Amino acid sequence: MSRDNRGFTLIELMIVIAIIGILASMAVAAYQTYTVRAQIAEALNMAIGAKVPVADAFNMTGMPPADRSAAGMTPLATDTVGKFVSQVEVVNGRVDIMFGNDAHQEIFGRTLSATPYIHVGGSVIWRCGTAEAPPGAILMTGGGVTTEYLAPTVDARYLPSSCRE
Repeated sequence: MSRDNRGFTLIELMIVIAIIGILASMAVAAYQTYTVRAQIAEALNMAIGAKVPVADAFNMTGMPPADRSAAGMTPLATDTVGKFVSQVEVVNGRVDIMFGNDAHQEIFGRTLSATPYIHVGGSVIWRCGTAEAPPGAILMTGGGVTTEYLAPTVDARYLPSSCRE
């Protein structure tokens, strides 16, 4: 007796479905990481709007600006918001970014800071995330005020390479 083998058996179909499920779960995880990194990149671009006034204020006064007003910005941290950023604050020269609004749940309510350092030539260099302090530079200091480094509460795996050690 000869029997023609046409089509797939149920076991073969189940194996194919399992493989597709595994591949789909890997794609979702990769997309989540990509989404969070894109939101952090947008936030860092927003921080430029605070980094420039901080550097300018330091160059004019010789001391880190205590807050947004001292940096020549509007006084409310909530005046600088974006789709994923709820506020951008200035604390003794350091720029603190708070994630909120439509930010991914992995970073919602967390902070990332840009800390200013002064290079030997007097230029301002920014340290972000868990990156090491710039070699040959010191924390922005002047008028009895020294900027303090603040470690991020954002998971380091989401930070851009410039913000990681």
